[in-house]
Amino acid sequence: MPTMRRRALLLSALAPLTLAACGSADGAATGEAAESATGTSFTYSPEGYDGLTVTLDKPAERIVADYYSAAALSAYGITPVAVFGYGHDGTPGQHVSADVEVLGQDDALSIEKLAAARPDVIIAYGNEDGTGWTWWDDKVIEQATAIAPFAPVKLGGTPEDMFARYRSVAEALGADTDAAEVTTQREGFDAARQKLRDVTAASPDITVLAAHFAADVIYTSGTLGVTAMLAEDGVTLVGPEAGADSAWAELSWETISDHPADVILVHDFSEAYEENPIYQSLPAVEAGQLGTWDDKRSYIYEDYAAWLTELAGVLEKAQDIVP
Repeated sequence: MPTMRRRALLLSALAPLTLAACGSADGAATGEAAESATGTSFTYSPEGYDGLTVTLDKPAERIVADYYSAAALSAYGITPVAVFGYGHDGTPGQHVSADVEVLGQDDALSIEKLAAARPDVIIAYGNEDGTGWTWWDDKVIEQATAIAPFAPVKLGGTPEDMFARYRSVAEALGADTDAAEVTTQREGFDAARQKLRDVTAASPDITVLAAHFAADVIYTSGTLGVTAMLAEDGVTLVGPEAGADSAWAELSWETISDHPADVILVHDFSEAYEENPIYQSLPAVEAGQLGTWDDKRSYIYEDYAAWLTELAGVLEKAQDIVP
């Protein structure tokens, strides 16, 4: 896991919000919610961090978020004053306006820029105890949370779990989470999942390998949030089981044929694989029974609905080609 680069000394005189012991609830990331806030305070108890509640005696009007949280909250009309983190070069970054201040990318963060952004709250994927962003070291946590309190989003579970967490954050920010546009997008996601269930029920013998290809190794997983969702919806995933300390299993190019599949889903960040003769010889590749997947997709209903619809189309046309 990358380690955050340390930055200059913290600018002082910005007081933190209060962290109070309280109950727990689902939650995640956000952006500027001044106009949408309906209450006089901000209270957020993130699911997965027992006893942690982040409170503010006014609405959270100026929000700093990591790219993933900013993307997820954009569906609710919430825009951060600044962003940071991973995802700037993927689908999360595509949902963040180019006009939004960037405080750093990947594991970098400018403490000076963070202070200048004057955030009321920082919302992002939380570390194990919820004290700071997953990729911050202790020094950066201390500096950043002296500027504004940190409201963590627990990363884990299926995409639906993550949708629920971001929905609760949006509610804490005062957004209308049942607005017509949001409801339409949610219904589109539900319909795409049902289509996938219908397709897998009609062709239960079709096997699928979700693979992340690299030059020297192939990573597979059936237990990541996104692949766990596929399994719930009837997709028959094949591949080796991951170890106890990781959701990923590794295959060598020489052993991939030990896990034959009718369909191969190629991870969006795969590289250096298309010219590999072993890849070209795989039955699914020869038959053109290929789809895509991505465990780093932004938690936007429309994004997931589009991908699930595409996947259902691939599986619906797939033939049982593995003996």
